Amino acid sequence: MNALPFARHFGLLALALATLNPALAESPGLLPALNIDLTQTTVSGISSGAFMAVQFGVAHSASVRGIAATAGGPYFCAGKDAWAGAGVGKAIARCMQGDPAYPARPITPADLDDMTAAARAWAVRGLIDPLANLARQRLWLFHGSNDGIVKQPVNAALDQWFAGFAPASQRFTQDSFNAGHAQISAACVGSACQPCAKTGGDFINACSANAEGAPYDAAGAALQMFYGPLVRTASDALGSKAQAFDQRIHTRRAGAAIAPLKISMAEQGYVYVPKDCADGAACRLHIAFHGCQQQAELLGEAFVNKAGFNEWADANRVVVLYPQAAAAVAPPLTPLNPQGCWDWWGYNDFGWDMVGHYATAGGDQIASVWSMAERLAGGSGGATPTVVAGVPELRAADRADNQIVLTWQAMPGATAYRLQRDGGVVAEIAADSLPSWVDNGLQPDTAYTYRLLGIDAGGQEIPHANTLIVQTSKAPAACDPYFSLAQNRPVTRKNRPTRKTCP
Repeated sequence: MNALPFARHFGLLALALATLNPALAESPGLLPALNIDLTQTTVSGISSGAFMAVQFGVAHSASVRGIAATAGGPYFCAGKDAWAGAGVGKAIARCMQGDPAYPARPITPADLDDMTAAARAWAVRGLIDPLANLARQRLWLFHGSNDGIVKQPVNAALDQWFAGFAPASQRFTQDSFNAGHAQISAACVGSACQPCAKTGGDFINACSANAEGAPYDAAGAALQMFYGPLVRTASDALGSKAQAFDQRIHTRRAGAAIAPLKISMAEQGYVYVPKDCADGAACRLHIAFHGCQQQAELLGEAFVNKAGFNEWADANRVVVLYPQAAAAVAPPLTPLNPQGCWDWWGYNDFGWDMVGHYATAGGDQIASVWSMAERLAGGSGGATPTVVAGVPELRAADRADNQIVLTWQAMPGATAYRLQRDGGVVAEIAADSLPSWVDNGLQPDTAYTYRLLGIDAGGQEIPHANTLIVQTSKAPAACDPYFSLAQNRPVTRKNRPTRKTCP
């Protein structure tokens, strides 16, 4: 969670009180009703948005097929401390671990068991979708070595939590970059994007993917792991533009309408609709959650236009929803959330008799965003989105020092797939699974050769279009960064300011 001292945000009090009255703001347009298959929804988020993406993906696992989390933690990480946000200090110590003012509390196996037990109990009660759905989800994680806000052990705990539901072939962690606490994007280049190691600003950074300086594309890596090979549109050639929409008609508490700021959400959000989708083509939905201090009320449309998702959505019939949280500083009229974070520690749960309500499908923000998704799918004709032609090859969607994400388009006539690495069979894959595979246990800085074969109904092999050679990255440097929320800057373990970064 990126943070500034709370005191800096009390200047927003007048704005917060004014926006409690919806009549004071001119309404943007309504979300369009499109032909969207919600069963192919994917979600992503950075920081508090990563926690929200996990919560949303677990609560609606019947529809969500992939979760991408940058600097996030496991489901219901705040645990029993999440009641009315009262235990936020304990939640910071356990679920962020990087501020010396809140000495780190490791996420123990017992903690993970408690999180799982809560999820299982809620699933039995119908408060979230059945957890069996998690077995088909893909999980893509990112953590930068200069991220001292949400530390690496928290990110690792998220992977450990999902390991109880989904196999290693569906979980990937990208930790090869010296990135700060930020969304890593290929859509902002040059002076428009911050250097890789920085934490702060608009929290949107550029990192080099190779020695030639090609930008690493986090959005493309995640979306291709979820959907298969896609075509990227250049930022200056997009066929559409993100549009604002009215969030006020979607914000919910216990099924009833509520003013957005009372649940720390903004009056308007944004949506990117590719031209094909606007014209009625069957499409898919990706929901991108910003992080703290990335909300539009503070940064305008920076995250909407620079996070990198629109470029991959444009030619591939993927609608991108950018819901917006808002800073709230006027308890008891609003929760106390001065940094515009998504609710992952229970600040909206005051008055509820169930700890963790915010993390269920009925939680205020999750229910509100789901209402937006249902509205977007309101024009669905029941058609299944088709794969955009032109990318038939076996492709590496991402690579780390010990993992490679392979992805492909379905082969006509194939009832199963056989994946080979260096001439040996790595896996037999069912044809009805998602078109990606995470190869694990690899050596750093090593080249591997892959070949994918389709198997038809008669057991005959169908060769794929290409053989693929992929080299793993070098092992990341050992780093131990820290970040003071009160000072809003990197610090040492002893809470002293520092400018040092990991190489």
